[in-house]
Amino acid sequence: MDLTRREVIRTGGGVLALTAAGCLNSDGESPDDGDDEEPPETVDDEEETQPDTEPEPEEVTLELLAEEDIDHDHACLHAEFDERTPLEAGTSADDAPTADETHVIWEVTYEGEGYVRFDADAHSYDGPFVFYTADGTVGVVEGTETERDEVPDDDCEPLDEYFVVEVPEDGVILLELSPQ
Repeated sequence: MDLTRREVIRTGGGVLALTAAGCLNSDGESPDDGDDEEPPETVDDEEETQPDTEPEPEEVTLELLAEEDIDHDHACLHAEFDERTPLEAGTSADDAPTADETHVIWEVTYEGEGYVRFDADAHSYDGPFVFYTADGTVGVVEGTETERDEVPDDDCEPLDEYFVVEVPEDGVILLELSPQ
């Protein structure tokens, strides 16, 4: 095929423009290898080095008071004036520590959820026990909960709620603690 000078310039100019724009390589061919797939996504080095882990649960503290009777005024005096007794909750029911004192504000620490036992057999008192709490939620695992309600702020601002638990046959109440 014979080309005129005008056709060569026109064709050469088009190739030169395509090459300058990056559409053709120096051989005049498309740099595309014919593969129409999207280029692979690049991964940030920072993302690549960070493992996919869940954040560690934060340590929380819950206040727990055991009493023999519902008496918000009496419980509030403990909450307002008594020193806190530290107690580390167990991570499961099997390793739950056992508390056996009434009239003591336990400052229970745990991560995520925790467990505490209360030995009711250590008392001559035979009836149900009342537990007052602040800064967390407590569920009864062993024993029968018969009543639960808030402690009105008018009666006692430092305590959030109370619940009553019938003692199980083995004499030990198991409580499960979780953040509010």
